[in-house]
Amino acid sequence: MLPRLGISWNVVALLGVSAVLALVGFGISRLTRRWDGRWAEEEPVRAPWSRTHHLAVGGSVLLGAGIGLFASYRASRGFSAVPQWFDAAYHANAIRFISDTGNSAPSALKVLADPDVATYFYPNAFHSLVAVVRQIGGFDVVASLDMANGAVIAVFVLSMATLVKVCTNSPALTAVTAILSATVTTFPYDIQVWGPLFPLAAGIALVPAFVALLHYTLTKRTPGLALATGLAGIGLLAIHSSVAVAAILLSGVLLVQRWITNRRRILPDLAAGAVVAVLAIVIGFGQVSAFLGIQVSGDDVAWPPTALPADGFGRLLGASRAVGYPAWAAPYSATFPAWWFTAALVVGLIGVRKAKFRPLYWWLLGGLAFTILYIGVAGYSTPLVRALSRPWWNDPWRIAALSTPGLIVLAAIGVITFRDGLVTLYKKVTAKRETSERQRVLLPVIALGVVVVLFGALTRGFYLPRNTDRLRWLYLDGPVVSHTKMEAMDWLEKNVPPGTIVANDPHDGSPWMWAIDGVQPLFKVSVIGPIPPRKDGSNDASIILNRLNDLDTDSSVRRAVENLKISYVFVSRGSVKADPMAPVAIGLQDLDEVSGLREVYRNTDSTIYQVVK
Repeated sequence: MLPRLGISWNVVALLGVSAVLALVGFGISRLTRRWDGRWAEEEPVRAPWSRTHHLAVGGSVLLGAGIGLFASYRASRGFSAVPQWFDAAYHANAIRFISDTGNSAPSALKVLADPDVATYFYPNAFHSLVAVVRQIGGFDVVASLDMANGAVIAVFVLSMATLVKVCTNSPALTAVTAILSATVTTFPYDIQVWGPLFPLAAGIALVPAFVALLHYTLTKRTPGLALATGLAGIGLLAIHSSVAVAAILLSGVLLVQRWITNRRRILPDLAAGAVVAVLAIVIGFGQVSAFLGIQVSGDDVAWPPTALPADGFGRLLGASRAVGYPAWAAPYSATFPAWWFTAALVVGLIGVRKAKFRPLYWWLLGGLAFTILYIGVAGYSTPLVRALSRPWWNDPWRIAALSTPGLIVLAAIGVITFRDGLVTLYKKVTAKRETSERQRVLLPVIALGVVVVLFGALTRGFYLPRNTDRLRWLYLDGPVVSHTKMEAMDWLEKNVPPGTIVANDPHDGSPWMWAIDGVQPLFKVSVIGPIPPRKDGSNDASIILNRLNDLDTDSSVRRAVENLKISYVFVSRGSVKADPMAPVAIGLQDLDEVSGLREVYRNTDSTIYQVVK
């Protein structure tokens, strides 16, 4: 909406929009307060948390967030390392574009991929928020992106704790869930490396908080909460479309459990849900209409099967995704299951039937559904499997990430079940002794503390070394962007004339020159398949990529260089392709033999040529 009004995206715009929405929500709440409680359902009386409960849960959230942030900080060498692999340059350049231009329209990101696509849409809320972080702190794009990825883990910890608190009101289960949310490799760590899928990770991290808000809204049924839930839903859609689909499915499972336990909720829930949906559509009409216009064919992305069903299931339960890593990039620690997490899952299966865990059955069933879908996608490539997994690009990594939050809650139930077993055993052993009321109150707390400390010791600090090791493969010094390649990009910043373009290979890491140094490359993102022609029928970019080394003899190549205003050519080793040492594009090979180009810079990774007029 802001771009349509001619308002640039920056910290002032963010604060202004937030203030307006807060005032609108406050106004609606004030105007409708006489109806508060009129439609609310009767809830069982919940014991209020004591100060000790709040402190314990708050400490657990801080511990979980600290584990995730520290893993990210160590892996990224102090939030300074360039993320490698395929999609990283897209996300970095999107942040640079939004922070430099103030254009926050999702359609504006077509400048990165295909400027001629009139219906281009890419959810950019993640990039817009990181762009504001860059503007506020004066950080470079790399530091802003690295800090954001660390913050996503902390947000996931808080989001999961919120879900368990709202559904169960159990301080113990909430605290354990918060800690375990920072320990599992498959999410949030794996998905940050695979792709890397930064916006998807951010969206999944917020799904538990969204469904917790929906749960609260369905119970209280106030207009203010309905507005907040509608805004939250649009927020998920603006971060990543496929995450919004997952949230809708999980919300459906929540409704089914509510209706099974109390059929009188059906009509009120449908009415409240309809109000939320209408508000979301009205507020985010642009996002919703663009999302509905997206066409993704399951045949476009058909990942080959990577595991037998039993093997895939075992890898998911063990939080191990070693199969599927390139042989040269498989972290040693991740090749083995996380046995103690698996043990907690087994105990959780034993204890899950207890009545106190029933409010979370819908969440566990949603996780089970994604687990089954993951097994299907990882082991089969049938039309049915591709159709069911199409919203997540038929990608087992994405679906494994969506199944992990359910597994985390099940593991937390296992920890609480083990704690309860210790308490029962202690009572049996000391049955003949008299215990005070204070001892009876403190016994479960002490037992839980013992179990958590034991789990932390057995997992070497809640799997911190394992997950740090996993994240390091996102922040290697190459092969996509190395420190020597960055030195060459820095040279370009000092020498490329304004308004001119640097010809480059889209796969050798050179698209990062825009995010890092503000130099405009010909290819701003990695590409799949042939370069499409422009609307006017020209295809100068493809000519450069495939025939630049014919510059001396081919007039069409010289014309393409002039049309694109190319002043320099950047060639380097390293690739985002499956083979990290894949050669550069055929048109960028043997440029030393081209008299129309003059070498002006060389180091161990990169060579820069100047176009000779």
